[in-house]
Formats: sequence, C-alpha cells, structure tokens
Amino acid sequence: MRGNEEKRLQRVVASICATLFAAFAFCFVAVYQAPLIEVLYNHVATGKLDFNGYIVGGVISAVLTILALWLNRFAKFQREWTAMAYLPSTLLLAFVTDIDRTLYIGERSYIGWIVIFIVGMLLYAIFSFVLQRVLFEKIKNMAMSANRIIWRNLILFVILFCLAGTLSNGEENLKREALVAVRYSKGDVDGALAVGRKSLDASPQLTAMRAYILAADNKLGERMFEFPQYYGSKGLLPSQVQDSPLLADSVYSLIGAAPSSNEAPMQYLKRVADVDSLGSVAKDYYLSGLLLDRQLVEFKDELARLCGSYNPDSLPKHYREALLLCSEFTDDYSLELESDTLQKMFGRLREVERKYDDALVRNNYVRKEFGKTYWWYFLYGR
Repeated sequence: MRGNEEKRLQRVVASICATLFAAFAFCFVAVYQAPLIEVLYNHVATGKLDFNGYIVGGVISAVLTILALWLNRFAKFQREWTAMAYLPSTLLLAFVTDIDRTLYIGERSYIGWIVIFIVGMLLYAIFSFVLQRVLFEKIKNMAMSANRIIWRNLILFVILFCLAGTLSNGEENLKREALVAVRYSKGDVDGALAVGRKSLDASPQLTAMRAYILAADNKLGERMFEFPQYYGSKGLLPSQVQDSPLLADSVYSLIGAAPSSNEAPMQYLKRVADVDSLGSVAKDYYLSGLLLDRQLVEFKDELARLCGSYNPDSLPKHYREALLLCSEFTDDYSLELESDTLQKMFGRLREVERKYDDALVRNNYVRKEFGKTYWWYFLYGR
C-alpha cells in the first residue's frame, strides 16, 4: 500500500512540475522575451513565415518539457528533487532567449555558453548520481507530507527560473528596440512610439529609431522632445555598425543621401539640407540637429535661410518653442505669433521656476509640467 501511495504521489509531483515549467517557459518566450524572439525569428526566417509568439512559445515550452521528462527517465529525480530534472531545459531556455546586439552584427562567440552547458550537465549528472546512490536510499522510507515535497520543488523552481532570467538577455533597451521594430513593421506607428515612453532611459539606437519614425511621419519637429534626448545631434543617426533593427540604409534613403566617409553628423546633415531636391526631411533632420546641440541663433538663421519667409504660427511645435527662447535670450530678434498661448506657457514656466528655490524641487516641477517641450531640454536637459 505504501509503495502505491508513493508512486501516486510521485506522479502528482511530476505532473505539477511539468505543468509549472511549461507555463513558465511559455510566458518567458511568448511574453517576457517576445520582441527579441520575434526579431530572431524574422532574422532566421527572413520573412518567409509570419511570426506568432504564442505558437513559438508553445512549441519551445513543449519541446523543453518533453526533453526534461525524457532525461529524467535516466536521471530519476524524485520526490522533493523532481524539479532538478528541468536544469538542462532551463539552460536551453536561457540560451534561446540570450539574444544581444551580435544578432545584427553577425559576430558572436559561444564559448561562454559551451562552458555553462558543460558545468550545468556535470552538476546534473553529479546530483543524479548522489541522489540515486546515496540520498534516496536513506530517504525513501522517510515519511514526508505531500505539501512539504511540493514546496521544496517550488523553491527549486524559483532558483531555476532566476537562473533563466539571469543568463538570458534582460537589457530593457534592446527589448524596446525590438518591440519598436516589430510594431513599426506592422504599420503601428503610434504603438511603436509608445514603447518605453514613460521611461527616462533611452539608448542611442532607440533614440535614432524614434527620430526615423517621426521623420518618416513628418513629425520630427513636432514631437522629438517628447522623448529623452541624451546624445545631441549624434542621436539622430544610426551607428555605422549595424547594432539595432534600424538599418542605416533606411535612414539615409529617407533623408535622400548617405554620409561620406568620416563625415561628422552635423556636416552631413548641413550638406544634405542644402540640396533642394532632397525635400523637407533632410532639412528637418538638420534643423533638429541644431536644436539638439542647443545652437539657437544658428537655428534661427538657418531656418530663415532654408525656408525663406515663413509664418511662425505654421511651424512645428518645437521650432516655435526654440524661436521663443531665442527671442528671450537675444536682443535683435522678436517672435510675433497670432496667438499668445505659447508666450503664456513660457511665462508659466518662469513662474514655476521662481516659485521653488531648491534646484532639485524646481527641476522636478518643471519636468512634470514642461518635460515634453524644447524648453525643458534646453534649460534642464543634460
């Protein structure tokens, strides 16, 4: 009778462990790491098949669970050690989701993962041998409640799941870049721009991707400073090394020309802005670069040179904000607008500044109310 109860308990424990691991693997692939998996999938499949995260997550979780169950036929992890059967599958799960920028560069070393697999499988074999030959002989006749066995397995799974999260790629900016690329490729412009919008962190690659999407939608001068800008005019353009989903050729095709060898970003943008046949995108990139580098007077002069006579009220939001700053800081220029809304907003900013003496408190209140304006970037941005 006791033997039958033990077998029945082991089947229950094995079923719980298999279900728990399969659920974790599915969520890990189909939800947590979904953007990176989709970028990897598209890179491998080269657009031949549409990606479905739930199908991919289901297949990976099923394969890894079956692999663990098959290996455990030989390892024979039982009772409170049943979860140890999932160590190899956990390492494979982490390996599949350890996607970094080398995916785009095409140069990756697997030496680290080879060492991890060797060490992991050695530990797996040693644990299996010790438990079968030493511990199980001592504990098989020991009474232990089902709850205690299950809880010990749950603790082991927490350790394994933390191991998977540690070994896989957890770089948030890389995930955001991948998610931006996925949404934009599907035509979801607003969804792409919404990725990481509440975060103050932004990589150079993510910054360049956002600039590209806004420029393609003719909104670079309207919305650029709604997002963190930490890299000046250099943040407008992708790296010369392919290290993100954004292809440099896509940006230069949008602008209308590619930079020359060793040409500085602003030299390149000024050169293309002077070519009338390239259109407004090249000019927007150049003028936005001047704003990012805080060249207010040059921005005012170049705007007049490139656009001729213009109606200030019809300019993009950030251009008007910059011109208002220029009129505040220089004596030889005055901005005249049909509506006084912008002047009132700037007056409100100055009012908030005067209200708080402490620099940190003042900084926070100004950011809260004006964090999406060029004024915030020019006066307080780093």
